[in-house]
Amino acid sequence: MRTFDKNTLHYISLFELVTGVAPMDCVIKDKVYFLVDKNFMSRVLSNKGEKIKMLEKHVGNQVIIFPYFKEKEDFLIKIISDKLRIKESDGSLKLFVNRHDNKKVRRDMEAIKSFLERVYNIDKILFRF
Repeated sequence: MRTFDKNTLHYISLFELVTGVAPMDCVIKDKVYFLVDKNFMSRVLSNKGEKIKMLEKHVGNQVIIFPYFKEKEDFLIKIISDKLRIKESDGSLKLFVNRHDNKKVRRDMEAIKSFLERVYNIDKILFRF
């Protein structure tokens, strides 16, 4: 079961107020990451991202939106790359990242790990570059 602190709940309610869509989860790192059902992504990103720009002004930080997929493999392929290789064994998830996606993954690695742990119940995540 996920638990949210006061700050996270504030960002979730602010996100819903600005976009009209309730996020499934929120992770606050150096940026603010939201997990939104893939079916509502177009509503969140409509008007050339004006809602996200407004949200960034309110939170004073960059906002990143990740789409939620039922399967963790679909989630990872969508946010990283279709060239990502995934190996699951002994309760751990190993992700073999293409060198072209290296920078993108390193930038968002902590948030990706947090979503995998919180939403997909994966305890051990290893990135291989």
